This record gives sequence, structure tokens and C-alpha cells, in this order.
Amino acid sequence: MSKQLDQERFRDLYNGFDMPLCEIDCGSKCGPHNDFGVPICCDITQVIPSAFDLEWCYLKDNSDLWQPWSSADQYAEELEEEILDGQVLLQCKGYQECQREFRALTCRAFPFYPYLDSAGAFLGLSYYPEFRFGCWIISNLDRVDQSYKTAFQWVFQRIFELYPDYRQNYVDYSDYERQKAAEESEMVVLVGFSGDVHLIDPRTEDQYPVQYKDLKAYGPFEITRELRFPEE
Repeated sequence: MSKQLDQERFRDLYNGFDMPLCEIDCGSKCGPHNDFGVPICCDITQVIPSAFDLEWCYLKDNSDLWQPWSSADQYAEELEEEILDGQVLLQCKGYQECQREFRALTCRAFPFYPYLDSAGAFLGLSYYPEFRFGCWIISNLDRVDQSYKTAFQWVFQRIFELYPDYRQNYVDYSDYERQKAAEESEMVVLVGFSGDVHLIDPRTEDQYPVQYKDLKAYGPFEITRELRFPEE
């Protein structure tokens, strides 16, 4: 009965978090700047998806899209050690064979993770900084749809309620990202659920409201800030 219950839960979670990140296909923005035109979020050489253990059970019972990730790369063992407790690394058949209804939650959330402060409060979305030079949406955070932010909040809050250990995992991960930002003298960007955006001092966790237009753009997407027609 427990397995059936978890299957039903993840089916509901997927159904509730099934809207696009923004009004355009953002993969068409980053793909031209990536090898072979592959969107960065679907490039297994750059982004290795993960799934909760219980989520993986749901996926493998309902789809043939995924299989456990494996690699002879020298960093494979290191990657396995870095993933959150209770998660497994996966690889899919490739973006051209995507079964969108069976995208993992990390695929739907990319390039964001749920940001929690040191007290465990779920404050909003923050992005994985290692992808900022290849991911278009990170340089265009104002384009993230409100419906997506609302669904992001709902799905992870629901996960934290159903599986409390996962909340602590993201408390720890958010702390890890704050430590990295502090070491690099950077601020953490926090996208609020209601549309606001803040910079967080990683040492004190103080928040400073900013405007989207004042955030940095990265890599090939920086030049678009200077174009008269940004969609060029």
C-alpha cells in the first residue's frame, strides 16, 4: 500500500508542476550557444539529473525514459558523493525523445533549487551558479512566469510536508551554496514567490531588494542587454 501511495503522490506532484518556465521555449535561446544545439538543461555532459529515491520508483514503473546514470569518468564517484541524501543520478534518452509528462522534478525545476534559510524557512527560488554562463533564463530572471513560481512553491512545500527529510537536505544544500558564495565574495540571488527579487548576503543572510534590470547577465546573453531589440 505504501508503494501505491507514493506512486499516487508523485503523479499528483508531477501534474501540479507541469507548466513551462516562461512564455517562450528558453531552450531555443541557450541551444545555439551549446554543443550541437542541445539546450543546456538537456545536455548530459553538463547537467546530470537526479530524482528522489521514491520518485525514481515512480518513473521506472511508468516510463522507459530513464535509466541510472553511469560513467567511466574519473569524477563519477565524486558526483555520486555530492548528490543529496535520498536521491539517485539518472540519464534519459535525450531531449529529442523526451516524454514531458515523465520529466523528473529536478528537470522541471532547473536551473533553480528551493532556497531555505538556516532556520529552515522556504523563501523562494535560487539558481545553480555553475550554469549561469550557459543558461539563458539565469540572465533573464524577469521572464520566469508567475504561474511557474507559484507551482514551484507548491510542489516543494508539498514534498517537504510528505517527506520531511528532504527539507533538511535543501536546508543543507542552501547552506552549501551560501558557503560557496561567501568564499567567492558573491551574493545569492533569491527570486521570491510573489515576483520580488533579493540579493542575500551569504555570511549574514540579510536580504537586499533589487530590480531585475539591475541583475547581471552572463556569457553570450550579456550582449543582449545592449541591443535595441533584445529578441534579436
